[in-house]
Amino acid sequence: MIKKKLQILIFLFITFQIQVTLANDIRIAVLKFGSVNWELDVIKYHGLDKKNNISILKVEMTNKDAATIAFLSKAADIFITDWIWVSKQRYRGNLVTFTTYSTAAGALMVKNDNTILNFEDLKNKKVGIAGGSLDKSWLFLRAYGIKKYGHDPLKYFKSSFAAPPLINGLLRNNELDAGFNYWNYSARLEAAGYKKLISFEQILPVIGITGELPLIGYVFRESYAEKNNNSIDNFIRASEEARKILKDSNEEWTRIAHLTGANDANMLEKIRDNFRNGIPSKNNKAMLSNVNYAYKILKNIGGKKLVGKSNTLTPGTFWDN
Repeated sequence: MIKKKLQILIFLFITFQIQVTLANDIRIAVLKFGSVNWELDVIKYHGLDKKNNISILKVEMTNKDAATIAFLSKAADIFITDWIWVSKQRYRGNLVTFTTYSTAAGALMVKNDNTILNFEDLKNKKVGIAGGSLDKSWLFLRAYGIKKYGHDPLKYFKSSFAAPPLINGLLRNNELDAGFNYWNYSARLEAAGYKKLISFEQILPVIGITGELPLIGYVFRESYAEKNNNSIDNFIRASEEARKILKDSNEEWTRIAHLTGANDANMLEKIRDNFRNGIPSKNNKAMLSNVNYAYKILKNIGGKKLVGKSNTLTPGTFWDN
């Protein structure tokens, strides 16, 4: 009953958004506290939208499911998600497509002491995992444990799944021995004196991936891109220009500090550095090759419940402009 009421409220909100949107706006569904807001703020502040002849309208959503509903109901033209979702949609005939936003990923975090020094020290220890059992980063960690140590973390750890803020809170309260969390929450733990036991950058080469692996990106409908090709190109250009500012300017991070939720300069620095590490290059060919390989790993561990019925990444998942 509660879920049905929530869906009705989301539908009413979406209907309102459709009514107030101007025809030439690019409507982007964003989470209220997501990092995409930082980029969009930079675009607006530096006039990159006007420079690239676009008008951006943020449609703020409370969670990922609401953002997905907004996109599928055409109340938003663009939203952020992963390429697994896009591949499944395309396999079903819903021709959406993906362009990389970030390669940033989380880490397995522990206290900075001598209690836990390596993967094997976590045997039968309580480890909190952000997201659910089908979270991509968690599945990659499982593949890493199996390949390098011969142990599946799912059984080797005492694993539990929870929301990212709760994982951090439990770890700080000594109710967990380790936490595998998203990059921005891991950055907050780093600032509080915790250390990365295993980073995503360490996981990839062990499971056979060299170089960048995009995780999330801007997603839009092919039909929208065909009708608004210049707008999509110009939006991507503005996005890249904003990321370059965030990559090169420490002063810009001071300006947007209030958006990041950083409590102090040290935390802001950790968030900044982790964000910068996730800014993708333009080597799309290499990234696509890595994604195709990663798809096989995810399919083997996550199965059809994660990837759907397709044995390979569905053609067209990555937008070729």
